[in-house]
Amino acid sequence: MGQCDFGVMRKGNGDATVVITRPDGRNRTIVFVGGRAAGADISQADGSAAFSVQREGDLNMIRVGDERYEIPDAAVSGG
Repeated sequence: MGQCDFGVMRKGNGDATVVITRPDGRNRTIVFVGGRAAGADISQADGSAAFSVQREGDLNMIRVGDERYEIPDAAVSGG
C-alpha cells in the first residue's frame, strides 16, 4: 500500500470522476454517481479485472483486479 497523486472533477449531486496516477505513471479513473463508486476505466489490457466496492464508514474501498484504492467520501464531495 502507498499513496498516489489524484485529481477530482466534481459534477454536483455526488457525481464525480477521480483520476489516480499510479506509481508506474499510468492513470486509473474511478466514476462516482450519487456519491457511490459506480465503475472504472477497465480496458482489454486489464484482462479480466473485476470492479468491486466495499464501504466502511465514509471510506470507499475499491478493487479493480489486483489494484486496491481507498477513497474517502470527502474527496468525492469536497467536504
